Amino acid sequence: MGITNIGLAKGINVDSSLVSRWKKGERQLKMASATMDRLADYMLDRAVRANKTEWLREQMEADELLFDYSAADSLLAGLKLWLSSDGDEIGKTLTLFPAEYTKGDCDRTVKTGYAEIAFFFDETAKTLQDGSKVDIHLSNEDTGIMLHESISGTLLDAMAKKGCQIRLLVSMSSWVMAMSRLLNRYTQAMIAGSLNVAVVHGMTQAITNQATFIFENELIFIVCETPKNIAPPIGMPAYEAGFIRESKKSFERAYNYSQELIRRYDDNVGRNVLEIIFLEFTTPGDLDIIKDSINPVYMAAEPYDNFLKIIGYEGDQYEWRRAESHRCRDGVNENLGGGTVFREIISQKRINQIVADGYCQMPGLYFFGTGMVKLYAEGCLSIFQGYIDYLDRYPNFHLVILDEISELSEKNCWHIKQNSHWMLNGWNKDEHIILYTDQLMLTHEFQTQYGDIWNKSQYSGGRREQTKKILRESIRQLKKTHLDKS
Repeated sequence: MGITNIGLAKGINVDSSLVSRWKKGERQLKMASATMDRLADYMLDRAVRANKTEWLREQMEADELLFDYSAADSLLAGLKLWLSSDGDEIGKTLTLFPAEYTKGDCDRTVKTGYAEIAFFFDETAKTLQDGSKVDIHLSNEDTGIMLHESISGTLLDAMAKKGCQIRLLVSMSSWVMAMSRLLNRYTQAMIAGSLNVAVVHGMTQAITNQATFIFENELIFIVCETPKNIAPPIGMPAYEAGFIRESKKSFERAYNYSQELIRRYDDNVGRNVLEIIFLEFTTPGDLDIIKDSINPVYMAAEPYDNFLKIIGYEGDQYEWRRAESHRCRDGVNENLGGGTVFREIISQKRINQIVADGYCQMPGLYFFGTGMVKLYAEGCLSIFQGYIDYLDRYPNFHLVILDEISELSEKNCWHIKQNSHWMLNGWNKDEHIILYTDQLMLTHEFQTQYGDIWNKSQYSGGRREQTKKILRESIRQLKKTHLDKS
């Protein structure tokens, strides 16, 4: 499973030289020792993370350790026999560990520790149908089970690979740092629209933290932790129909009174979203943007107006869009002239693709429409030149071109109005979605992520000149490849 001596030693809190002596047979590792408990938990946890539980079963069955390995406690027991120096002798006295259920039956055993809980989640996820719905309630934002790597990995995989939809309801106690950690772990799922997070205000001090997972296949799993996560968590599955029915009703009641952290729209939301974008660019307050595209806000008036005609607008439909674009452009110039700082990050990979293709696909929202549009070479060239012009005119306008942008920003664009709101324009083929939040806690989380990316760019005056050089070369290549021929 790719486990090194040093990694194993750190994982179970022993010296790496001891691990080496175990492997050479120079030191014995007894089944009844506390170290063996830690070792078995660590191995099971790693197996779940690496999707290697079947491999573990096969290895133990090959050594004639024939247990009912469908339950975590039996698998842990088998691991201890398999790994311990006295396991063979103990195994001879046992025909089969007492199993509390057999395959096909409901597993009602209490799970102790993250390894057993993670194993149960991994097995449960395999039974979920594509598109299944899962509801989760956390008694407060510091409930650690959602941050555990194996468990969060299982949930993220279920959303990404099976299209599962999760509603996460958090009873908040105003611990901003804990909520930020939670949001950071699941940012990609929120952006993808697979996870919807809502909050209600809960108690400020808990005796235990509790997480309740409500699966569609008539299963509820309840996890209890101590507030400081010092003791192992306890998890318990429940299958009783009445309990599940009432728990679902209770979740729905709480969810109906909760507050969504991120609102999701399609692009038929009309003028209110257009006005948000207008205010972002034209009102005081620093603006950060990272986009897997290029920004039509910096197109010159003539090519912008021409493109409105190309995509079919005429008469009044053309005139009001033309007037709005001029209003926005004037507002941007006035805002930058007043000292507002704009920072934008774009992708070198995307620029190269635009130069090769001779067009850029982007949301029609930028042209007061819906769906996706193809902005052809003339328009792309105008944006490149617009970037250069703004870099020359305004010292408070900053642009960075990175070889690769964060995977969170692929096929989408973030707008972060400092200490105000965060908005995402996302696209996948012909679908365009908009996510928006004015929750300052979440906006701050995105600001922090953006700041980390910006700081890694090592922006400076020299980087500014390099950016202009890249844009000029892109213009030259675009003309040579797609415009001079015509």
